[in-house]
Amino acid sequence: MIIYLAGLLSVAFLPTLKTALWALLLLPAMFLTRYRAYLALYLVGVIVAVSYAAWQLHHRLPLSLDRQDVLLSGYIVSLPEFGDQRTRFILKIDTVETDNDQLKRLRRIRVNAYQFRHESDFSNLGAGDYISANVRLRSPHFLQNPDAFDLERHFLSSGWDASATLREVLAHHPAQHRFYSVRDSFRAFITNQFVDSEAQWLLPAILLGDRTLMTDDIWTVLQRTGTAHLLVVSGLHIAVMSGSGFLIGRLMLGGFLLLGYKSPYLRVMPLVLAFILATLYALLAGFNLPVQRAWMMVSIFILGEWRLLSLTGWQRWRLALVMVMTYNPLAIIEPGAWMSFVAVGVLLLMTDAYRGAAIQGWVTLLRAQWVIFIGLMPVMAWVFQQLGILAPLINLVAIPLFSIFIIGLPFVVSLLVMDLNGINFLVRLVLDNFWFFLTKAADVQWAALSLSKPNLLLLISILPLLLVLLIPLPLRWKLIGSVCFLPLLFPQNTKLQEGDFRAIVFDVGQGLAVLIETKDELILYDTGPGFPMGGSAWGFAIAPWFKVRNQSTLTQLIISHNDLDHAGGLPALSEQLEVLIKESGSIELLQRGFASCHTQAKWRYNQVDFRYLTDFPHDRASENEHSCVMEVRNDFCALLLPGDAGHPTEYDLIRSGRIQSVDWLVAGHHGSASSSSEIFIDHVNPSVVIYTAGFANRYGHPAAAITQRFRLRGIDEYNTATDGAVLLEAIKGQCKVSTQRKRKRRYWTNG
Repeated sequence: MIIYLAGLLSVAFLPTLKTALWALLLLPAMFLTRYRAYLALYLVGVIVAVSYAAWQLHHRLPLSLDRQDVLLSGYIVSLPEFGDQRTRFILKIDTVETDNDQLKRLRRIRVNAYQFRHESDFSNLGAGDYISANVRLRSPHFLQNPDAFDLERHFLSSGWDASATLREVLAHHPAQHRFYSVRDSFRAFITNQFVDSEAQWLLPAILLGDRTLMTDDIWTVLQRTGTAHLLVVSGLHIAVMSGSGFLIGRLMLGGFLLLGYKSPYLRVMPLVLAFILATLYALLAGFNLPVQRAWMMVSIFILGEWRLLSLTGWQRWRLALVMVMTYNPLAIIEPGAWMSFVAVGVLLLMTDAYRGAAIQGWVTLLRAQWVIFIGLMPVMAWVFQQLGILAPLINLVAIPLFSIFIIGLPFVVSLLVMDLNGINFLVRLVLDNFWFFLTKAADVQWAALSLSKPNLLLLISILPLLLVLLIPLPLRWKLIGSVCFLPLLFPQNTKLQEGDFRAIVFDVGQGLAVLIETKDELILYDTGPGFPMGGSAWGFAIAPWFKVRNQSTLTQLIISHNDLDHAGGLPALSEQLEVLIKESGSIELLQRGFASCHTQAKWRYNQVDFRYLTDFPHDRASENEHSCVMEVRNDFCALLLPGDAGHPTEYDLIRSGRIQSVDWLVAGHHGSASSSSEIFIDHVNPSVVIYTAGFANRYGHPAAAITQRFRLRGIDEYNTATDGAVLLEAIKGQCKVSTQRKRKRRYWTNG
């Protein structure tokens, strides 16, 4: 099994699928009888993963067809997510009006419908509807930043071949697919039944896997209490539901036997009912990838109860692991899949270790929570950078109560549909108090411990120590094992030396955000764009960098000017980080308490020099000309950040003699023709220019005339739109440049 999974895993880290041809070099080793079976298993794993990847990439919309307008028809197969100005859903394509074979290959796409005008109301769209529409297709080419969620991998793994913007609905036929429309009708029924109650979002999450009404505050409570698994349809829910079916089947079997009816087929009745209830619940929850994995795992454990097979718990666990990873090979690098298997694995280990021990039931429950907490500790530290200190105690109460609620769900739902008096009040009472309990637990200051992301090699090295804490050993040995986990709590971060600095030019789309890091200080220049429909790129492009490092303080924030593409992330940043110094060139922000950057100020952090280069512009100057122009320099490298400053500011800097040559230049105004004049480029004389533009943006940035100017001078170019985040390192006397897409090149990386 391990050899086979290694084959799957090796493909997940390939930069291109062609690289998998190196596996052919192992074929001659097949003649070595001793290792033939191992090599065969490994090659089978490689072949399975490559076949899956090639099939998914075959259907994906290529970059050459990005922004293609097309007429297509299909079924809405997800519960639509309704926002103030956007509706989002998954469309299973039936027909595409085109002669292009690459467009005809599309299977499912994620559609965004924007409601900027009153007549653009898409609230009548529902799951199961059949629509014909004009859409603008977008290739799955998304932002690439350090430590951020890989949306390109998520699209590939989910089988979504493109994203799209809905331009016009030409035909709409409601409720044409019974399965999907039932889910939508049930969601509408629940939300109408439980207005002004926590059940309005809790029940859809538990029953339908619908989390559209769950806010960031809700997720914070769940993370701090370690109970997110209760509200995300997972193996726990499906296992409990299958247990309910097994119990019903046993009762029915007993009834038949009491009536004197005997048949060899009766013995399978509990297993069949367990499988049926688990399957129905999985279908009701949407049968997405996480639910599919949970259903497969539970189904294989049910299959192991078949008398003719006599599979042990560990055999079922291994079989489920292989089946899940074979069905979706990318699951091998998805934390959610491993969390499920680790949780089941440590419970099996506990069962084996304490087999035959005469202990009370409540002790078993307490021990189960302890082993799950210890077993998942490394995973939680790596994935979420957080440990729920109260989680074992909370789950000790929550899981049994929640399991009882899940077992009773078929009856509760039936009574709700029949509109039986009192059931609505009872559900409100239970769920409202359940959520009240969780929120109070989350308010405890030490309920959760935030961590920095540990080193992977360190994490792997301490895994064997888990056994010390999980198996029956004297307390003194468990205490010694606990000490070995201290590196998780106090990880050693690699710090810069005095006089060194690094800068990350984040990939935020059409906007700007640059983080400069010295030995002890963090300086952020701009916060990335905000969006007209609300929200910003901060949360998914920049915030993950701070979360992974457990960093909550920013030494200095510079907002070059107050345009949305530069200051759009300011509200979200203010909620997450404590900022010691705030400066800007915008008059509006100066009135809100920011200090001015138009002071030609000079300062030093850890022997790295910073300076502003401009005077305060005249009153008639545009917002762009109010941009802060900042230089960062050490003994061997220099970086210039001009914001959106245009030709007037560039000429002023040249006339004043303040401008000096630099190694790295972030192109003014994202590479617009209004900046980067020829005389300015000649004075700055950079070795590298970086454009911060959105992929296929409507402004045409960077302008062809600007890129031509830099190329004629032999200046190396980087563009966040195609290269992802750009990392600049002024370390040990060298000026190094690397890009996120090259540093984390994978076969699913589009472009």
